[in-house]
Amino acid sequence: MSLEEELTTALVDGYRRAGEEVGYWGTRFLQAVRRNGGLATARRMLKPRYAGQRAGLDALLEANRPDLTVEAIIISDKFRALFTTDEISVARERLGDFGRRSAVAHASRERLYPDDLPPGPYVEGAKKQVRVNAHERNPRARAACIAHYGTTCSVCGINFADVYGKLGEAFIHIHHLRAVSLCDGEYRLNAVEDLRPVCPNCHAMLHRGDPLLSIQELKEVLERNRKP
Repeated sequence: MSLEEELTTALVDGYRRAGEEVGYWGTRFLQAVRRNGGLATARRMLKPRYAGQRAGLDALLEANRPDLTVEAIIISDKFRALFTTDEISVARERLGDFGRRSAVAHASRERLYPDDLPPGPYVEGAKKQVRVNAHERNPRARAACIAHYGTTCSVCGINFADVYGKLGEAFIHIHHLRAVSLCDGEYRLNAVEDLRPVCPNCHAMLHRGDPLLSIQELKEVLERNRKP
């Protein structure tokens, strides 16, 4: 498989993961990749874009998942050689300012409680950019984890197919027992020993712990707080 073909595969996988993990399904993007190929589509997306065309990027940045953006894939070590210096600069600039703004907004939100917030009006929809370290996830590791554990949450036991039928089939998050963000560069993992399937709610709660909660610790929290 050529590097261009690998880029196309990576973009299609990014589309799938954005849908499964964030809930954003960029159907038009997928159609463009299949029709024109990954490289041509990525280059076209690096041209100036109006707000409607930035919907996917903005949705992923708002979800704090810049690692799933086309821009993050473009500037990765693997695919950077396919693009010009100017194209790489555009991708970096789009990811550039959001990290700083996000940190400020997060700190601000942490100081506010619901009773402190005025009723509004509030303004949404402003454009943001982000510059962060994007940690790659290996889709084969995800598949191996699911093959071993299935798609039932390891904490609360929910299976989305049981609750939502066909709509929920194969939907699950994959939790790294060792947070990827704490790793310095690449590391080898064992899909059975280092990963667990968890639902989005439990995944969020695991990461609210400081340090990261273990699966067992969150199970105990859940059990203590279950209503009789």
